[in-house]
Amino acid sequence: MLDLEKIHSLNELEMLVYQYIAENQTTIPKLTIRQLSAACHVSTSTILRFCTKMGFDGFSELKYALKEEQIQSSSFEQYYDATIHVDSFLKKINQQPYYETLEPAIRMITETRHVAFSGLGTSGILGSYGSRYFVNMGINSYTITDPFTPIPPRGFENTLAIILSVSGETSEIIRQIADLKRSGAQILTLTNNEHSTIARLADYNISYYMPDERSPYTGSTINITTQIPVIALIEVLAHQVSKRIAQNNNE
Repeated sequence: MLDLEKIHSLNELEMLVYQYIAENQTTIPKLTIRQLSAACHVSTSTILRFCTKMGFDGFSELKYALKEEQIQSSSFEQYYDATIHVDSFLKKINQQPYYETLEPAIRMITETRHVAFSGLGTSGILGSYGSRYFVNMGINSYTITDPFTPIPPRGFENTLAIILSVSGETSEIIRQIADLKRSGAQILTLTNNEHSTIARLADYNISYYMPDERSPYTGSTINITTQIPVIALIEVLAHQVSKRIAQNNNE
């Protein structure tokens, strides 16, 4: 219902509205615009601009659409709420407008000599997966498994670092990006929020905008936001780059 393509047009304050709505869809139809404004700590005009950018005539139309979606989804049990957002993302990723979003990243990977994946925690594990998948597709790639590994002052001029981070605010990764850039590397980031620090430090960023989710068992510091979009992005990029390389070799 909340079109992922249109999220790219949102500014930082409007992203706060999106994230709150995405995480509280069932309660939004019961709120007034002033109550939502207070909950998001933004002005009512910001909420109205958000509604316009998402294709609604106003807040009332947004609430009606959310209520209708709840009625339609109540006919079956939702075992995993994130699948709604994942399904929307996977449909978008295979369409031409989203290919235009991926094109700069495809070009960056194709034109570099080495690809280095990096991340911390779950993102680090996905970085290892990404590196192996790239190699399987004939792309020279490796993983920086330790974010505290010293980065030499030069020698990364022909390297593209693909940095994975859900929050985009991990201090160790922020320092690593600074070191990689000083060493000559280009930076491509996959984050959940294009307004995050890591996304803004990158030469190019792709964000997937999944609802932030925290573990109910190990505390709010443990992020369990779905990473299915990251896996999909890694695989799509690998396939497109491999195809691009083959085309270039045949020319």
